[in-house]
Order: sequence, then C-alpha cells, then structure tokens
Amino acid sequence: MMIKPQIVPSEECLRCDVCCRFPEENSFLRPYFTEKEIRQALLYGIDPIHFSDQAGCQIAVVPHPAGEGFLCPAFNHETHQCRLYQVRPFDCQLYPFALMWNVERDTVLFAWDPKCPYLLAQSGEDMPPMWLDIDPASLALPASLLEQAHMVELRLESEDTIASLVAHPRLITDFQPDIVILKPLPRLTAALRDPL
Repeated sequence: MMIKPQIVPSEECLRCDVCCRFPEENSFLRPYFTEKEIRQALLYGIDPIHFSDQAGCQIAVVPHPAGEGFLCPAFNHETHQCRLYQVRPFDCQLYPFALMWNVERDTVLFAWDPKCPYLLAQSGEDMPPMWLDIDPASLALPASLLEQAHMVELRLESEDTIASLVAHPRLITDFQPDIVILKPLPRLTAALRDPL
C-alpha cells in the first residue's frame, strides 16, 4: 500500500522531533507492520527481535540512547533519518494522517494529528508548551492541504487499500480525542464490519 502524495515535505520531516518517538515502550502509536513490510524491514537491517509476530505486528521500540522515552529502531536520533524511509510501512506513510475508530467503535474516521509541527503550523497555530492545550475542533487546514487529504482519503477507500486494512485491522487505532477528525470512511467501515 502506498500513500501519495507525501503531505509533509521531506526536509520538514528531517527537522522534526515528534514522530518516531514514543513516551512509553508499549505505546499504541508504535507503527504496525504487515508481513510484507516486516520482510522489507528485515532486508534493510532491522533486527527480527523487534517483530513479535512475523504475520504482522507493531514494532518493538528501543530506549532513547540520549534522552527520555523510546524510539523506533529504524530511526537514527543523531541524523533524524529513518533507515526504512524509502520502504516505510503504510502506518508511517499515512502519518500525520490517522485512521481511528470513533468512541463507539462503529465508524472508522480519517483524521490528522496536530502533534505534527508542520500541519499544526499550516493550521495557523504555533506548537504550544503542551499540545493538549489545543482544542482539536478549533484547528483547520488550508485548502491546499485539504485537497491533498482528499486524495489520501480516496486512496484509503480504494478496493486494494480496503482489502489490506481488512487483513490488518490493527492499522486502525482506538479513538484519540486530541486528533482532528476530517471525515468518516463509510466503505472501509462497512468492509471491516462484514469482511469477505
């Protein structure tokens, strides 16, 4: 599964200190890798001990060697580069967009994460001392980014992406109240309710 276009310019990603880092070892935000993505990660030198289930799982993170929290083992904290960037998993390609269930777990939502400094800046906000101080409902993306988000949404509702998401439903996270909801995804929701 490939997500096009890349929303955040690569040079912005390389300056960022947000994604690829996790406050706790068992964070539900760790990227999920499908079986194919695990095979690719292994070819790129990621140790198999970081994958508990070769059929698909969230990657096991490692303690940050120079700070607090944990890092994806593919991320180099000194260069801010990902060893898997060219073959990064769908979960990483999708970010700063997200797929999550609503609170009732009966609808899949397409959303964006205001913890991404680039998207937050595009919404006209500065990164506050605590990003939790932002009311997600008050944030809006400019039309150009909403157009790109719509292209991603169309890809998410395509038959091949839906089939992959049905095969790997853990790519869809639980509801996150700090994420800005763009819209529900009815075709994906229906496919997950009644997989073939």
